[in-house]
Amino acid sequence: MTCEQFETLMHFYLDNELSTTMKLAFEKHLLECKSCREKYNTFKTIITELRESYKKFKSSSRKVKVQSPEQQAINSSISAYIDNELDLHENVKIKKMIITKPDIRNKIEKINSLKLLLKESFRKTQPTQDYSKQLLRKIYSTNKRERNKEIVLTIVSFIVLSIIWIVMLVSAISI
Repeated sequence: MTCEQFETLMHFYLDNELSTTMKLAFEKHLLECKSCREKYNTFKTIITELRESYKKFKSSSRKVKVQSPEQQAINSSISAYIDNELDLHENVKIKKMIITKPDIRNKIEKINSLKLLLKESFRKTQPTQDYSKQLLRKIYSTNKRERNKEIVLTIVSFIVLSIIWIVMLVSAISI
């Protein structure tokens, strides 16, 4: 068994999914190859920890708070209000709710501050100069011969790769 084969079979070995013959070959390589043994031990530790974490998470999974249809409607209306998607009547209704209910007002303030923060972050990442015009000038300034050479080279490369692919396909079919 090669080291590459060993690495491929590690997870099957841990899941006890190998045939008896493959299991014996795997264990023999495990005893003989120090490098693969170290990789296996690391892999086994990681997998074991992940499985344990998953079991803990599954057993202590938090119950999802189910929202009432009324709460879902309120959240939907708040979202539409923030995105300016409401008609005049609905907009007034939400504004009244904002005034009378502090928890909704806090929720909207947090969403608006997050929206503002995202907008500011995006503004900071925009380039100060438009490089596309410079790039287009360079592309169009190259003379025709150079472009023609590149096109011919691309076509020849495509043809050669296609021939290689066809030869490999024919040899694979004939085997």
